[in-house]
Parts: sequence; C-alpha cells; structure tokens
Amino acid sequence: MTMSTRKRFALGAGATATVGAVATLAAGVTFGLFSATTSSGANTFTAGTVTVGNGPTSVTCNVQNMVPGDSSANAPGSKADGTCTYNVVYTGSANAYLAVDVAVSNGTTKLYDASATGLQLYLKDGSSTPYVSGTSFSQQGGASASLPSTGTTPNLLVNKTAAGTGTAVSFSLDYGLPTGADNSYQGGNTTVTLTFHAVQAGNNAVPSNCATGQQCNVGSTFAWS
Repeated sequence: MTMSTRKRFALGAGATATVGAVATLAAGVTFGLFSATTSSGANTFTAGTVTVGNGPTSVTCNVQNMVPGDSSANAPGSKADGTCTYNVVYTGSANAYLAVDVAVSNGTTKLYDASATGLQLYLKDGSSTPYVSGTSFSQQGGASASLPSTGTTPNLLVNKTAAGTGTAVSFSLDYGLPTGADNSYQGGNTTVTLTFHAVQAGNNAVPSNCATGQQCNVGSTFAWS
C-alpha cells in the first residue's frame, strides 16, 4: 500500500508589498518657505506558508500472501506481520490544523469489503487515538460509520489545537484477515492510501463538535481549503 502527502492549501512565501509615504511643503512664488520631505520607511508584508512534509515523498508497505488468521502486531490474529508506520511533520510557518484522508481501492477480488470476514484495518496516531477500527470510523460528533470499500473518507482531524512549525505526528496502520475469511477472498487485493493535508488555523475556527480522530466537516466558519 502506498502512503503519500499532499499540500492541500498554501500561501505563497516571500510575497511582498511596499508602501511609502511622502509629505512635501510647497515653495511659494514670493516667499521662500522652508521645506522638507520624510518617508515612513518600507512596510513589508509576508504571507505565511501551510505545508506538510515527511522525509521521503512516499512510503510503501506491501503485505503479501495473507491467509485467514494473519495479522500485524496490534490487530487480532497471529500478530506475526509488521505494522505499517508513517511519520508526518508540519513544516509551514503559519499555525495549522492537520487531517488525514483514507482511500481504499481493490483489485478484481476485494480483500477489504467492509465486512466482518474481510480485511480489518486499524489506524492510530502516536497517542493511540483511533482513526479507523476494523471497518469503521467516527463521523463528526462521534457517530460510527462504515469505512467504504471503494473511495475516500476525507478529513479525519489530526489536531484540534493548532500545530506550529515542526509539529510531528506518527501513525500506525495495523491489519488482520479474520479466521472467518472463506475461499471467496483468495487472490484478493486491497490498497489503502493515507493522504495528509493542512489548512491555516487563523480566522478558521474548527467546529466545537469536531474531535481528534473523527471526521471534521466544512462549516460556516471552517474550511479545509
């Protein structure tokens, strides 16, 4: 499975504007008046940046030849397989909120089909906050919903407190194929892609019923881009 970052929102760095103020006293025709000029000096305005970075541009975690009962270390099952890990660093200069999108795609035969017998997924951050558990995720407000077997589940909130430059977040993706998986899953294939993005925190209030690990939707006072 391939996990990548995306810049969802960016303000161009280094954009400048200069304002000068000049006052002049006019010289009269008959009388010589003292005159002078003065400048306020340059006033420079620089936009902040909102960017997400992580070492390599992508991390690939391939799990092959799974059989019923196989799992990684933090999922029910054999616990013999390795956990997929992903480290994210917020590199922008403006404080920001972070989110992760979870996209699922399948081959001709689905290994993940959002059922109790198919592939189970467990996504957590370094604080053990769950984002995906088995086949479900939490919507805004806390209601549970099924993670679809095809398509993207967007905007799972990573931080309700604005992240500053250098904020690092680690993620783990565990998985397991239940012993109840039958022959219909043989040769199945699933790809899970995690996409991280950020948006400015200033003048962009997160709704009060959003929580870390839950989906946080666009509202009247909040937007992701």
